[in-house]
Amino acid sequence: MEWQYAAEPDVMTWTVKAIDRSILIWICLAGVIVIPMMIASLVFYTKGDSLMASGFLFSITIIIFLTYKNGMEKTVFVYRATEERLEICQWQDIPDLVFTFLKVFPFIVVGIILMALISNPVLSIAALAGPALVGILLASVGGDSNYKAMYKRLERSECRWDEVIEATLDTHHGLIALTWPWEIPQEWLAQMKDPEENHTQGANLYFRKDQQSQVIELIRKKLPPNVKIKEERIKYDFSG
Repeated sequence: MEWQYAAEPDVMTWTVKAIDRSILIWICLAGVIVIPMMIASLVFYTKGDSLMASGFLFSITIIIFLTYKNGMEKTVFVYRATEERLEICQWQDIPDLVFTFLKVFPFIVVGIILMALISNPVLSIAALAGPALVGILLASVGGDSNYKAMYKRLERSECRWDEVIEATLDTHHGLIALTWPWEIPQEWLAQMKDPEENHTQGANLYFRKDQQSQVIELIRKKLPPNVKIKEERIKYDFSG
């Protein structure tokens, strides 16, 4: 991995895979949709309408996949600390199998549609248009190299230790949140409702249990003398 400040000797590096969002929100959203659909599928199945039951199960599968994809996938964080600054590289930890599934998925949809037509020849083509469109949409996404590159692209950020103005330790989530000033570009100021509230930026420094003591000790040593680590539970904003 190439670092922007590779000329500066590192004092510590560590790598973590973490979910950088609140998964509870995604689970609740999926539950509100999936549970009624599961009940509906069961009702149709008991009435002997296996086609409608299968349609609901098909939809549930898609929702669960999208929920996992957007809410529960992990991000790889690589941290490199030097005497002057902290550099952060991150990317989405998405297995290539996910993109392969998206490419194969339309063929699965075609098989389901053919089975539905064979079992019920009078079934309206319009009734099958929805699943077919979903399959085509997912195929176009999975086959788009730009989509894969977008989610696997490397994101970089860095901050100087002497610029940090706030540090919050959350041992429950295994992270330290750092905040430092941000000079807003002039062209953005006119578009902001309240620019005074957007003069800082920050980053979450995740760590595993076996890394915790070393990371905390490093941060304590590198923070400016007037900045002390405060301990509290960090609440995530909803993000996808």
